[in-house]
Amino acid sequence: MHTTESPTVIVVGAGPAGLTTAIALAHHGVRSLVIERRAALSPFPRATGVNLRTMELLRGWGLEAAVRACALDVSPTAWVGRTLASAEGAEVPMGFAPPEVAAALSPTSGVVAPQDHLEPVLMDHLRSLPGTEVRLGTELIGLAHDDDDGVTVTIREGEGKETSSLRAAYVIGADGAHSRVRREVGIAMQGPGDLGAYLATLFRAPLGDVVGERRHGLYMLTRQGPPWVFLPTDRHDRWVFSLTWDPARETRTDYPPERLVELIRTGAGVPDLEPQIVWTGDFTFTAEIADRYRAGRVFLVGDAAHRMTPRGASGMNTAIHDGYDLGWKLGWVLRGWADASLLDSFEAERRPVALRNMQRSALASEDRDVSRDFLDDIADRIPHVWLPDGRTSTLDLLGDGLTVLAGPRAGVTPARPRELPVSVHRVDQATADALDIGADGLMLVRPDGRPVASWATSADAAAISAAVAEAARGTLGGELGRAA
Repeated sequence: MHTTESPTVIVVGAGPAGLTTAIALAHHGVRSLVIERRAALSPFPRATGVNLRTMELLRGWGLEAAVRACALDVSPTAWVGRTLASAEGAEVPMGFAPPEVAAALSPTSGVVAPQDHLEPVLMDHLRSLPGTEVRLGTELIGLAHDDDDGVTVTIREGEGKETSSLRAAYVIGADGAHSRVRREVGIAMQGPGDLGAYLATLFRAPLGDVVGERRHGLYMLTRQGPPWVFLPTDRHDRWVFSLTWDPARETRTDYPPERLVELIRTGAGVPDLEPQIVWTGDFTFTAEIADRYRAGRVFLVGDAAHRMTPRGASGMNTAIHDGYDLGWKLGWVLRGWADASLLDSFEAERRPVALRNMQRSALASEDRDVSRDFLDDIADRIPHVWLPDGRTSTLDLLGDGLTVLAGPRAGVTPARPRELPVSVHRVDQATADALDIGADGLMLVRPDGRPVASWATSADAAAISAAVAEAARGTLGGELGRAA
């Protein structure tokens, strides 16, 4: 059933980036329509690493338990060896925080959860929120935008593939690596491009018994030439096996099921293994980034804005962080909480992150150090500190608007400009010390946890209220936010 009221925002694409954008908008009371060319969500595992910062965002929406329910019982690390059955090998990092480090830095931790389990969690949450609609089997075929007014999209949907036009204030292109939205607004991509071709096979086999206690998120098998990779993708022995191939000299017919079975047996080190082949496909390692993330009232997020290789598990997580960032900022503007200039910060803040992650993903494994990658994703937010109840983190105090964290003796409540929500939380002395604000200090924080300003004393109420007003006008970065 289609909505009778025009959406404020049209999101093109129902992958992690599009769903996250629409959820963030819905949490700010913005009506959106998500259109997706596919008739159903993808049944393939695709990305499997859900990193620390992504889990913090999902925790904020109450989705942490649902994601963990479909997570694999494995260490978020990789194992390098000769075969799966071989006891000789070594554990190497995948860019996730070790459990003891995550416990000190965050109220949650990263997990290995396949994308075909994560996407339904996001979709169910989106559909539970008011003012949202999802149309599967609906394809964007045209787009015309007016910087001063809005965007008109032409779509094709339904069994008869009827076309119609819709008008919205903004359009978000979350439609993947071959984005139609990006092409329609003429935004080019740059980067090294294709970095290798791979053949992937999804199969079922009891390999959990083979690896035993060596439970990891990825297994890389050393051999002559590029390594083979085994990727566990559920709790019931569903796996992906991938290897490099040369599509210029080979075709898929060169890899019939019986050959794939033998390759899987060789990699597993189990000569009599009987894998059940579910699906075979090919993909290319690609590293590119869009020249810009915006054309007037049209924005790009996720793979539409950047393409990364699977190395370091950055692609999906960067996409989700894009969607969250654009969602709350666009929500602020559409609710009248901030000036439109706030939207300029989306590309300014997110593109450098994607560029860094894209460049890292293009490096060969031996040239990358992923042991501390997780720190980049949380570097700009306030520290996680458990409050005295032992269940609530400082990150849990953040709301959809601005948050003021006040020391135990701070005595000021800043004025609230426009309709922008400003919540004030007084914290205990130990937490105030960890935040470096002291007993009488204050810290002003954005919804994403990035500090806007900080004061050692709450005496100057006028200056504090002025900082809140500046934040509402879109001045949300500053030296403090970058240095935190």
